[in-house]
Amino acid sequence: MNKKKNNTWLIVVLSVLILLIFFIGIAFLIICAALVIRTTSMNRVEYKGEFITRKEGFVNHLSTSYIDYSKYFGDKTIEDFDDYDYYVFEVGYNGCSEKNIKVEKPVVDDDNVNIKITYTRACDHCELVYKYYAYRVPKAKYVTGSFKIDYEPRNKINCYKYYYDDKPMIYLYPEEDTYVNIKLGNPDKLTVSYPKYNNGWNVLAKKDGTLISESREYYGLYWEGIKKSELDMSKGFVVKGEDTVKFLEEKLEILGLNEREANEFIVYWLPKMEGNKYNFIRFSTREEIDEYMPIYFTPSPETFIRINMEFKPLSDILMVEEQDLTKENRKGFTVVEWGGTMYE
Repeated sequence: MNKKKNNTWLIVVLSVLILLIFFIGIAFLIICAALVIRTTSMNRVEYKGEFITRKEGFVNHLSTSYIDYSKYFGDKTIEDFDDYDYYVFEVGYNGCSEKNIKVEKPVVDDDNVNIKITYTRACDHCELVYKYYAYRVPKAKYVTGSFKIDYEPRNKINCYKYYYDDKPMIYLYPEEDTYVNIKLGNPDKLTVSYPKYNNGWNVLAKKDGTLISESREYYGLYWEGIKKSELDMSKGFVVKGEDTVKFLEEKLEILGLNEREANEFIVYWLPKMEGNKYNFIRFSTREEIDEYMPIYFTPSPETFIRINMEFKPLSDILMVEEQDLTKENRKGFTVVEWGGTMYE
């Protein structure tokens, strides 16, 4: 009888021990999970916003107050600044050639923040896009911090070579002060513009060529774009580098530039051409320029001169058929645009 009673108590004790061990194990797992979640949360990288145009005046920095933080991310992203600070940083990328952007977990060494951005490369190009991220760190553990961002493609791909349509400048000469709207037909090809192209330019064009936009004066509208093309060398000119100035002065006059415009053209391109032994030079046809980047004006100009010089440095002379150039004359409201492309 006593033996049976002792066995019953033993079973009860063992059951209690097993239950106790079970609950201790559950509690341990909960604590571990909480620590992991806290650690992960404490060091998470959060994507906060994307903007087609860069946030004015933004620099990567350590944000230590909600007042500063909200300047970039607004009231929708309330964060805890009692226990944490936030490294706020910007990732600029090309939305067409750099896809599937991924921010790896930053490595913080003392006050230095090392960030690796990986992406998938593609064969295309469009305007830069900016994404903004926040990286949470314990408060007062870091002071200011310096940023190093490395971009690393996750794949290798061979694409056609892209060339920049470099420094096209647009000048407007109305017969009387006129408000003009200018739109580019392929704005996705833009890489840079000044003043900033925002679904067009709206300017007050004065008789002397001065342009006024948002109370600021400009002498021209500037843009650059990227294009995928091959250089047509069937017709053109082969010019010694030392003869570049004489050649350009002569041809730009034929094509319709005045002395001031020709001066700006030559000052920009001369350093890239004069030091070459020879240069192959051709001027794009109006059809080629219009196909690549149509431009629309309201009101429409009576005369629109578009010049795009394409050239390639040569180490030896090359015999080519000379290109015919048509004399351009100005009449009425006149718009002039010049630019160029250098081929390797």
